[in-house]
Amino acid sequence: MNAAFDKLIEHLDQRQVRYLMNAELRSICADFSGSVGTYRVIAVVEADGTLFQVLGALPISIPEGARPSIAETIARANFGLRMGKFEMDVDNGELRFSVSQFLTDRGLEDEVIGHMMGLTLAMLDTYLPAILSVVYGNELPKDAIRCVEAV
Repeated sequence: MNAAFDKLIEHLDQRQVRYLMNAELRSICADFSGSVGTYRVIAVVEADGTLFQVLGALPISIPEGARPSIAETIARANFGLRMGKFEMDVDNGELRFSVSQFLTDRGLEDEVIGHMMGLTLAMLDTYLPAILSVVYGNELPKDAIRCVEAV
């Protein structure tokens, strides 16, 4: 393991977060409940300890027929985001939010872990209603994003 990954594990243990660890990949996987859904969060520390990445998966797989509309929806959601991005695997419909940060000589700090995991969960909770309304309610992407961003 490396110091940054050790810090991630310490951070989660101190907060009594239940997670699965893959020491070889220097990653953890944990489920978190938001106000809208339950999300799978994966946090990864690169082997050389220079990059920390948090990925949050939405609890649905986008049906093939809805993928073009969801591609537009996430393009609208991503526009203007100051940190992170939504991304979709167009082959299997996996949709997730991703945020990463280069690590300095100070390593990985509790504040960074908390902010990045919190941001990921907040973005998933904010935009899941828009995604669901486009997939299942046939709402236009423009209207769905405008609705969730107006709150």
